[in-house]
Amino acid sequence: MPGHVSEQSQRRVLQALRDDGRASFAHIAKAVRLPRHQVASIVQTAVARDELRLTVSISPALLGLERFAYLQIAVLGPVHPARDALVSMQETTFVADVAGRYSIDAEVRVGPDPHLRRTLDTILQLPGVSDVRTTLYESIEVNRFSPFHTAATPLTIDEADRAIIRHLHTDARASYRQLGEASGLSPSGARLRFDRLLRGGAIKVVGIPVRTGQPETPTLGVGLRASVPVGELVPRLTALQPEFLAVAIGSFDFIATISAESAHELVETMDRLRGIEGVAEVDCWANLKIAKEQYGESDSLPITAG
Repeated sequence: MPGHVSEQSQRRVLQALRDDGRASFAHIAKAVRLPRHQVASIVQTAVARDELRLTVSISPALLGLERFAYLQIAVLGPVHPARDALVSMQETTFVADVAGRYSIDAEVRVGPDPHLRRTLDTILQLPGVSDVRTTLYESIEVNRFSPFHTAATPLTIDEADRAIIRHLHTDARASYRQLGEASGLSPSGARLRFDRLLRGGAIKVVGIPVRTGQPETPTLGVGLRASVPVGELVPRLTALQPEFLAVAIGSFDFIATISAESAHELVETMDRLRGIEGVAEVDCWANLKIAKEQYGESDSLPITAG
């Protein structure tokens, strides 16, 4: 990163892109009080060093995915054969080595029944796997790196929309002129289509920090039990600004991911979490090493949503 810019300013620039991967450098520069050329340099350096991935994340509904589950996987013996197999599976969006009773945690997104059952059966047969604890997502309330909604998107997409999404897959910050050339539309027409896809929850353009193989990046998986109706807890939990939050069925009432810039910040956030009224039980596990993190990043759209 550019040495004459403080680390805090660099983090603020990259955090702005995590929320909106197409945010203009001029807008970010104004917010963080840096010259535009320094903002551009910070971003370009992070991308070149593979510290930041600018990409389009596609609604699960557009990819034909209907069910979502969080898995905690116990392994006897070496972990890497099972972990490598999980990384290679199309159904997994997240895989990490974790500390605690379970050796690996993973998120799976699958199609209609019996796809989930077949996926779990496959995982149970992986080398060394002795147990899988499954928690189903009922709804996704916060998802920093993907369109929020687990329900089917109400949009119907056509070939022009698909062309825009495919082009964003290769260049998430493409201009509207470039998107128009890719889709056969005028720049204004491409902008209208892009805005419609964005507002409808079909896509989200994000800057994902590249954490694969980076053990120093502090993130925690969290499972919560509630002593009040879960709807009452959702706004209290979202106020903590988790990276991910899902209402769940199974082992926990909520599954969350908490991330921070330091272990000290994680401790403070967990203390606040434990103090929230209605949180009856907190279980957490450290993601020691993230092996896969891929949320709806695909240039393949197998279905038309409607």
